[in-house]
Amino acid sequence: MALARTLTTAQTGVNATIVRVEANIGPGLPGTYIVGLADAAISESRDRIKTAVQNSGLQWPKTKVIINLSPASLRKHGSHFDLAMTMCVLASQSKDAGVRQKAEHCLFLGEVALDGTLIPITGVLPALLAARREEIPTVVIPAGNALEAGLVDSPRVLVASTIFEVQAWLYGEAQLDDVGFYPPAQAEKQPDMRDVVGQSQARFAAEVAAAGGHHMLMLGPPGSGKSMIAQRLPGLLPPLTKTQQIEATAVHSVVGKTFNGPIVRAPFVAPHHSLSRAALLGGGAGNPLPGAVSLAHHGVLFLDEASEIPAATLDTLRTPLECGTVRLIRAKQQIEFPAKFQLILASNPCRCGAEQPQKCTCSGAARATYLNNLSGPLRDRIDIQVRTHSQGSILHSADTEPSAPIAERVAAARERAAARWTRAGLSARINAHVDPHQLRREFPATEDAMAYLGVFLAQGSISQRGVDRALKLSWSLSDLAGTEQPNLDHVAQAIELRGRAVMKRAA
Repeated sequence: MALARTLTTAQTGVNATIVRVEANIGPGLPGTYIVGLADAAISESRDRIKTAVQNSGLQWPKTKVIINLSPASLRKHGSHFDLAMTMCVLASQSKDAGVRQKAEHCLFLGEVALDGTLIPITGVLPALLAARREEIPTVVIPAGNALEAGLVDSPRVLVASTIFEVQAWLYGEAQLDDVGFYPPAQAEKQPDMRDVVGQSQARFAAEVAAAGGHHMLMLGPPGSGKSMIAQRLPGLLPPLTKTQQIEATAVHSVVGKTFNGPIVRAPFVAPHHSLSRAALLGGGAGNPLPGAVSLAHHGVLFLDEASEIPAATLDTLRTPLECGTVRLIRAKQQIEFPAKFQLILASNPCRCGAEQPQKCTCSGAARATYLNNLSGPLRDRIDIQVRTHSQGSILHSADTEPSAPIAERVAAARERAAARWTRAGLSARINAHVDPHQLRREFPATEDAMAYLGVFLAQGSISQRGVDRALKLSWSLSDLAGTEQPNLDHVAQAIELRGRAVMKRAA
């Protein structure tokens, strides 16, 4: 009898759990048996890895092989178990205790092709974070996952292209390349705000939204620049911090979108307006995957043609907008996805798209109810509502301000906000994420500005949440202006940017 152990991970949402793989070679009829609550992809791998070992010129046991995945009560999904099971079987055939000990303290990840090639897998970064948490010293991954793995500085990560290379390293006959730690490559060039001609009000609203992380709704006729402004918003945001890069890349990793490298800039996610609730929030059978709100973590979620999205789908955004997370409850598990995103909505004023009511060919009732899918509670969570216009646009953009100076002002405003909240001992770094109770109590606007807000609240023009969001907006305007405290002008601007008149004019 020969017994060996290796390590790998089981993925649950965007988190990974360490799994111990055991292989026992003992007497009995030849065959490979996998136990430990494995899914079909893992169960089918017994023939795949046996063929790969033989095609690589290595020896597969000619007796009974039992592979156990522990803990047995945890469901295991995916093909990344291939390499760990293969190395476990190969190590169990060695008479050298050092080989088995080396395998036991190493975590293996990778799918194995029939010729022994290692295929890149999803979820590498969550697995590396789990290995670091459990203080596992060494991880072996496919070479195709090297760019993503370079985002973390521990544990030591080795890359290989075939199981033959891994077996030679395990037996001490060769060395594997070390991924090492290196700065991520530069992100692709972002679209420039210079391309957006006219729309001075919407451009300013986008700058304020970027400075404070505020949600925004743009309402205007087709071709007025709503999508262009939304696409250029990530270019106004500062590069992600190291922690944000890891968090955003971990989400994208589990859906296989990081083979070209980690996420270093604010992601921009723009799903089609026919998306389902599962596509928006995440879900799926077996192992649920993150949805659009989580893929936009630390970035921008753009929902174009928002008027065409069912109200039941849009209203599911209300909890993530408040909590910054999505919790999926299943019969035997609870999965949580991160979802701190900036929501940008765009819509035409009516089905025909006419900017002026007198030019509209829709019925009065149709125009009045066109945006009814945007419920009151959801509208109340949208900080900025602004119109774009087709009339008065210009043909040339030579004098239009590009993204670079706007991004500099946004970065300076965010630095002021981060310094202020850090001095106050708050965890938030941008104005939109500050606890409203602390904001009203410890960081109000000037006395006359707060009295001005109180008038709107007393009239019922805005809700208490609206007051909180207007106050956050006024702080963003103050940071852009470089003042120490929001004044009456900033609060008045914030009330205007809240744009209740926009929704009334749309009707």
